[in-house]
Amino acid sequence: MKLPHARRRAALLGAALLGAASISGAGAAYAVNGPAATDPALAFSVQLSLGDTAKGCSGVLVNRWWVATAKSCFGTVTAGAPPLATTATIGRLDLTKSGGHVRTVDKIVPHPERDLVLARLADAALGATTVKIGTTPPATGDTLVAAGYGRTAGTWVPDALHTGDFTVTAVGAATLDIAAVGESTLCKGDAGGPVLRRTSAGYELVGLHHASYQGGCLKETETRRDAVETRVDDLASWFAANAPIPNALQVSVTDTRIGVLAGDYSTRVKEGGLSTSWTVLEPNAKEIVVAADRVGVLTHDGVAWVKEGATTANFVRAEVNIKQLALSGNRIGVVTNDGVAKVKEGGLSAGWINEHSNVQQVAVTDNRVGVLTTAGVAKVKEGGLSADWIDQLTGVRQLALSGTRIGVVTTAGGARVKDGGLSALWTPQATTGVASLVLNDDRVGVLTTAKVAQVKEGALTNNFVNEEWNVRHLSVSGSRVGVVMVDGPAKVKQGGLSAAWTPVW
Repeated sequence: MKLPHARRRAALLGAALLGAASISGAGAAYAVNGPAATDPALAFSVQLSLGDTAKGCSGVLVNRWWVATAKSCFGTVTAGAPPLATTATIGRLDLTKSGGHVRTVDKIVPHPERDLVLARLADAALGATTVKIGTTPPATGDTLVAAGYGRTAGTWVPDALHTGDFTVTAVGAATLDIAAVGESTLCKGDAGGPVLRRTSAGYELVGLHHASYQGGCLKETETRRDAVETRVDDLASWFAANAPIPNALQVSVTDTRIGVLAGDYSTRVKEGGLSTSWTVLEPNAKEIVVAADRVGVLTHDGVAWVKEGATTANFVRAEVNIKQLALSGNRIGVVTNDGVAKVKEGGLSAGWINEHSNVQQVAVTDNRVGVLTTAGVAKVKEGGLSADWIDQLTGVRQLALSGTRIGVVTTAGGARVKDGGLSALWTPQATTGVASLVLNDDRVGVLTTAKVAQVKEGALTNNFVNEEWNVRHLSVSGSRVGVVMVDGPAKVKQGGLSAAWTPVW
């Protein structure tokens, strides 16, 4: 005899939660004994690893910066940093492969009432597939597809996404009841994974895995395979308000110009005062560089564009197949996707000189070229492009040049700067905790791993001034400091280090 709806629902809600469980006991939404998922349209799926004990959950990418998953994965939570260190593997249907993206989670936003949390990625999953969120509820009798990375019928730690079909048996105000089609089941580790509606235009997200009887899961004795899903089809406004795209990603300043990479990957530049109007540049960008009277933009398809003179001048396509761009007043440096550093000197149409292979970063000034090799060796040459390289330091992960100064961030997170010739001695700036370093004129700026922007000017032994907190990106010139806030605008100050900030984007 079938249970009345209220009693059946109470039984389901008392079933084992699919919350954060050890990956050794994790499981996926899985057509038991069926194949792993291979449909590339499911590349919005996310596997989450939480904490030192390697707890596992599933999730779904709702935009380049945010993953939706189950609040129960994190326990009792409030908005802010996740209570457990969390890593998201995105778009990797087969976890043994190297495709997709791996990102850390730096913030979570729990829904006040439902088993739902948004997890922000520390860096965008550029080019990743995102899910379309449905705006109408499923109907009783609809067949939905569920996906997840949790435990299966025969494997504690699956290395692939699995899927299975379920039929909607009841639609509540905040949840869905679903019943297995065939041998589909939901197991530990599937929490937060998506349940999807198939449409002619692709998949639509209608819910996230919340609770299940776990029948058919490895080491479970229960035979029932029903489950409860958290509805999301009625939460469009909540997602819009709580999963924002960052206002800006990067700022680049000189004494007279400001360039911004916006959160939608458009670029723009302004000249003159902080409140002058913007000139819109290239879309789909990953980097903007402003130096002297030159502006450079590197797009996501690997094209380096450079203009000189007026901000409204036309761009020249400098090179293709590029992963990093550097500029000075009379030089352009690039690193190709296969790790070759090339530099040209003079006009925008000058010929390229191959400077070094096996390079991860290039830096240029009007008189110096620096490269950071893939082995972590910082090398600098002075004078012509055919001058000899002088090794500067090993164990380096970032290199910066300005005038007669050379700066590095070490793999241990320390910062050092030298001033003078290539054989000058290093002056330590910080021993640990440095994420990046910038140099310009007599200023040194560091962005710490705690997201604090610090700047000093004058002697290398001077003290740093804390400029701003919760910073995503830092840029300095001789008279300006620019920052991009993690949860706010791009701001610039002009004059002394204690000048007031002006939001610019």
